[in-house]
Amino acid sequence: MKFVSSIFVRPVFRRDIEGVAKTPSIDIVPNADGENHTLPQVATGYRVKSKTRLFDQCLDAIVRISGSATVFSIILMMLLVWALLGIKFGKQLSWKAFISDFQSILCYVFDSFLMRQLINAYEENQKAAAQMRSRLSSHKRMFEKLKSRFEGGVLAQAAERLNSKAPPTQGLSDSLAPLNLFGRIILFSSRILGHIVSICVYWTGIFLWIGFGHYCGWTNEWQLYINSATSAMMVFVFSFIACLHECYSDYIGTYMDAIYRLDASLELELRSLTDDNLDHPLIVIPAPKKNWLQVWIFYYADVIGTLLGIVILVTVIIVWVAVGPVLHFSNIWWLLIGTYAGLVGLFDSFVLRNIQEQVKGEADAQVEIIDADDAALFEIIGIPMPDKETVNSSSLSYKVSSVVGRASAHLMVVVIGFLITIGCVVGSSVMKWSETGQLISNVPPSIIETFFMLILITGQIYDDAATRTNFKNIYNRRQKLLSFMKEVKDGEKSSPISGTVPEKCLETSGP
Repeated sequence: MKFVSSIFVRPVFRRDIEGVAKTPSIDIVPNADGENHTLPQVATGYRVKSKTRLFDQCLDAIVRISGSATVFSIILMMLLVWALLGIKFGKQLSWKAFISDFQSILCYVFDSFLMRQLINAYEENQKAAAQMRSRLSSHKRMFEKLKSRFEGGVLAQAAERLNSKAPPTQGLSDSLAPLNLFGRIILFSSRILGHIVSICVYWTGIFLWIGFGHYCGWTNEWQLYINSATSAMMVFVFSFIACLHECYSDYIGTYMDAIYRLDASLELELRSLTDDNLDHPLIVIPAPKKNWLQVWIFYYADVIGTLLGIVILVTVIIVWVAVGPVLHFSNIWWLLIGTYAGLVGLFDSFVLRNIQEQVKGEADAQVEIIDADDAALFEIIGIPMPDKETVNSSSLSYKVSSVVGRASAHLMVVVIGFLITIGCVVGSSVMKWSETGQLISNVPPSIIETFFMLILITGQIYDDAATRTNFKNIYNRRQKLLSFMKEVKDGEKSSPISGTVPEKCLETSGP
């Protein structure tokens, strides 16, 4: 029962996400003059917490391995062996059917891994945003306390000195550890594979294949040519996307760590000046409100992104092997498992693109809230915010890719994908699941699924650009706030505190 309950849980997209920043322990001791002195603390960075359930931990470990350089190298070696063996066995229909089966099953498994990566990215993004907003709430409270303490002009003088100085030359990128060689190769290659030109080249190849259809007599062998080509491409692209997601997750983690450390340093400065030791408030991000169709897609995505999807595939494979003797292990039998995995993979590709856009949309919504909270901080202390960087969206490539990306992620496109899948099943059924009938459920799905995988790479590229820009803006604002706090401390040392006397002084003063 525990195993079953570990699988059938409420999808992460339908759960409220909670987060609270860790409150540092502030040690306040009296110095030689009898005044309170705050001992320096070490600012803590961002760490992804492991999931509590063993089931989730194991699945996440497998997903991370699937996106490793080792697995990617193995996939490339397998594709090379595939090509070399194809020289001898390429003319045999059973060889092509076997390769089609192998590709469909492998891509079905990677479907689950990619969905799991998106689910994890959503959950980690929301938790990180909740923690950042939790600390921001405390920052606002302490800045207001600071403003009431220094009413005489210390803050104004600090702002004046800050504005007269050049902004910090060290940006977010300068504070990060460089990616390893494999990560740099993957990120560079993604800009090529996900470019709109590459997608146009792909469709040019598809139309050339269609153009040779009449010359080849529209035979099954002609269909298997493109099926083999797209099979090889899909195996490569699926493995590549898994690596891309892991590389992206790693360096996003380093971005978050740099921001968290700067934010924690700002908090320590504020607490030392305000003697504030209150805990950070708990922030709850409610589950996104969506229509019933999108909610259904969320549930389906959660099934694919958990062990249940793999369990279903294993069950189907067992049934497929069991009926082998009945069908005399013919070419029709060989194509059956590939047909099933291919049809499911076709629909999954539509869902993957939709979920990718949903994850991006929810992350953008939290960034907007953080931007507004930051603006409130700058308004309290009366200094202008740093200039906001934006993504360059003027290029034709960006505009075309953006339109294609939004269209492919639309909810109705998922519905169209479902109808296409049903249409393939109906077409194959009309042809009584013969060899040609099964190819109807193999070839079009492989062509469409490969296209959507390329679009996934395109979406990842532009998500990456937007995320980097957002993080740079957040980092620059933290830098300016921290610089302001240092000016306030310098001003406090050189100028007497004027204005309202702090309440703690009234409480400890004698008659």
